[in-house]
Parts: sequence; structure tokens; C-alpha cells
Amino acid sequence: MMRRSTFLFVSIVLMILLPSLGLAAEGNATGEKLSTDSNDDIAFFLLQLQAEIQGSLNDRDALVADAAERLSAAGLEGEKARKILQSLNASGFIGAATISPQGKKLTVEPSQFRAAEGTIVNQTIWSSFIKSKDPFMSQIIRLVEGNDAVTLVYPVLSPADNFTGAVCANMPPNEFLEAIIAPKLEGTPFDVWVIQKDGRILYDSNSDEEGLMLLSDPLFKPYPTLLDVGRKMIAERSGMGSYNFFLDEEYTQNETKEVYWTTVGLHGNDWRLAVTRAAE
Repeated sequence: MMRRSTFLFVSIVLMILLPSLGLAAEGNATGEKLSTDSNDDIAFFLLQLQAEIQGSLNDRDALVADAAERLSAAGLEGEKARKILQSLNASGFIGAATISPQGKKLTVEPSQFRAAEGTIVNQTIWSSFIKSKDPFMSQIIRLVEGNDAVTLVYPVLSPADNFTGAVCANMPPNEFLEAIIAPKLEGTPFDVWVIQKDGRILYDSNSDEEGLMLLSDPLFKPYPTLLDVGRKMIAERSGMGSYNFFLDEEYTQNETKEVYWTTVGLHGNDWRLAVTRAAE
């Protein structure tokens, strides 16, 4: 029910905003004209993909919110707390922990990560969260366990609504996105990539580019029109553009790609979701 209502909400909003995605526009970030053939196909593919990803993000968020509520009664340590964290990992997270008000990990799951109990949580995440104690999703970080993940953090309140600590759960964005996007790409002419607002690539149909910084990695330096579109994507929540991309290592064959993008995210941490295809 949650994901269905999210899909309907996002679909209605994007249908209202489709002109801002470029359906009625002729220009782009580079001043060139885009093909207008089948623009509705790529725009509606983006619409459906955004709804699916945002719905799944909301579902993950709701799981952590529910864990925080259950921990309010169970406490942050002990077997009950451990089982609550285990249920998060069984739902798709790769690690979860309860945290004291001072930022110390109290209970950690799964079992192979329990050695981290008693250590201090990542200070970039904790300092961002503790300022407001509001639900929070981090940008991608390298965990001490060696994984790259985003972390969802929720405050845990006592029955009297006093702050007693937090619960956090880690999620690799590339795996999360791959499970949603890859099946939908089958049989389509599209590619998909997702970036943070700092330009880091969280997901790409070409997985070799995941983790790279779009605007600064040397791999992308030969593609100024791609960099122009990337800057525009970071600055604007939705839009369209085009860029030239070489097909060979000798830079002798290139093609023009059209790109449409929009935004997904949680708690103010936005990801830009882009769908591309070869221009007709």
C-alpha cells in the first residue's frame, strides 16, 4: 500500500512537471536541439523509474523508523535490541547498530561486525545527525567494515519522549539501485545513472564508473558536453540535455546521447536519477 500510494503521488507530480523535463523544450545545456521523436517514451520511463526508486527508499526509511520505535520500548542493548537490528539486516541492510547519545556503538549486527561495539560511530554522520536529531540519510561513505554505503539514522526516544540515542542502518546504493533498475532496462534502448549532488556516481549501467566523481575524474575530461550536463544536473532538480560520447579509445567515433533527469532521495539528501539514450 505504501509503495502504491508513493507511485501514484510521484506519477501525478511528474505528469504535472513533464514540461520541465523537456517535453516542450528544444534547447539543452549545450544550446543544441534534441530530437523530439519518442520523447514521451524516455520521460515516462524516467517517471516510472523515479516512482519505483522513491517508493523503495521510502520503504527502507519506514523500516528504520519502525526499528527506532521498537527500540524505544526494548532499549538499545540486550537480546531484544539485537533481534530488532537483525530484522533490519534481513530486510536488505548490510549492517545496523544502536548508538548512545555520546555517539558510541552499543549493539551491532550482523555478528561479524560485533567487534565494533564500544567504538565511536563515523563522526561525519554523527555530527550531521546530532545537530537536529532528525531522521537523516548520509552521503555515501566508506564504512570501517570496508563497504561503501549510505547510512540511515533515526533518533530513539524514551516513552517519555527523551532522546536516548539512535539506530542506524547501512545500505550500499549501487546494490539497492541495481535490483530496481536492471530488470527495467532489459529490452529498452536506455541507460541509467544516479549521482549525488557532489557528482559522485552511485549507480551506472556501466558499473566500472560507479564511485567516480563525474566532474573531476580524468576519465570524463575528454567530454566537455557531458560535464556541462553534469553541472546542470547538480544545480537543477529536473531537466534534459545532450552530450557527445566517444565510442572508441582513439576518440574517432562518437555519438550524441540525450539525457533526462529528475530527483529521488530522503531527508534532504537528493540523488539525481538520469535516463539516457542515443539521439535519433
